Amino acid sequence: MQSPEHNRFTVQEFFDDAPVPSTSIGSSVQAFIRKHTPADGFKGRPIVCVTSGGTTVPLERRCIRFIDNFSGGTRGALSVEQFLQAGYAVIFVYRKGSIQPFTKGLPSAQLLDILTDVLVDDDKHGKGVHVKDEASAILQTAVRKARECNEQGTLLRIPYITLFEYLQYLRTISDSIRPCGKQAAFYLAAAVSDFFLPWKQMVEHKIQSSDGPLQLQLAMVPKMLGTLRSTWAPEAFIVSFKLETDEQILKSKAIGSIRNYNVHAVVANILETRMKQVLIVRTNLEGQSVIDTINREESQTFIEKQLVSKITELHAAHYGA
Repeated sequence: MQSPEHNRFTVQEFFDDAPVPSTSIGSSVQAFIRKHTPADGFKGRPIVCVTSGGTTVPLERRCIRFIDNFSGGTRGALSVEQFLQAGYAVIFVYRKGSIQPFTKGLPSAQLLDILTDVLVDDDKHGKGVHVKDEASAILQTAVRKARECNEQGTLLRIPYITLFEYLQYLRTISDSIRPCGKQAAFYLAAAVSDFFLPWKQMVEHKIQSSDGPLQLQLAMVPKMLGTLRSTWAPEAFIVSFKLETDEQILKSKAIGSIRNYNVHAVVANILETRMKQVLIVRTNLEGQSVIDTINREESQTFIEKQLVSKITELHAAHYGA
């Protein structure tokens, strides 16, 4: 059901209505950005904000029931790895519980299932836990790369759950990253809900089934892309994402995003082929639409290496690296 006009929110009205996030990220984001901006002979690093995972829409203020916009976060997490390898400082805004960088190759079972059932606790072998052979190499790689990120301070992780948290964090990061100008980028791979229940319309406690059938009228989430591009971080390189099941609709919507919101590139995915092929839709210097087709190389397990390589190439051209 489409919401009536009185249930449409402007960007400012959305934030005025939204609850204050339980965690303040402003100081940590600013400190992270300062660490990687040029100073005292340090030329600085390009900085990218990668968003990843789905967003929940709470139905109660003390939330038990919610609507979820599902995404496992695979593309975002794998892309973070590639941005780090390319020399970027990365602000990773991710859905709590979604896929994390360096962990994709681990077995999908619970953590304890990748450990042997032998707890080492004797004089000969010392104390510890054995890891199954098939997971050992992956764990070592993950730990090593995570340690490198910690030592260099190149990865800042910011978890969220709700749509409200996600959009408020995005605005806070944008405000902090604005002074970086063209050296900053946004890679918006999160699956963001198009609809939400306004905070002022929510009940405080759990909705009771004894009250009978539930009818909801959801409001449209105001489009933030245009505001991000024009106001929050007007010089940053903006990459948005589209997912469809029809290629012609996909291309049309991707081109529409560029025209309507002035983003620099759209990563366009067809549901069934998104793991082996993506399209990067953009405009050239003459204002004409250009579509780059990225195919996963046979030697690669994931397509994100080629995808991020092209995005960093476009970003470098944007800020004149």
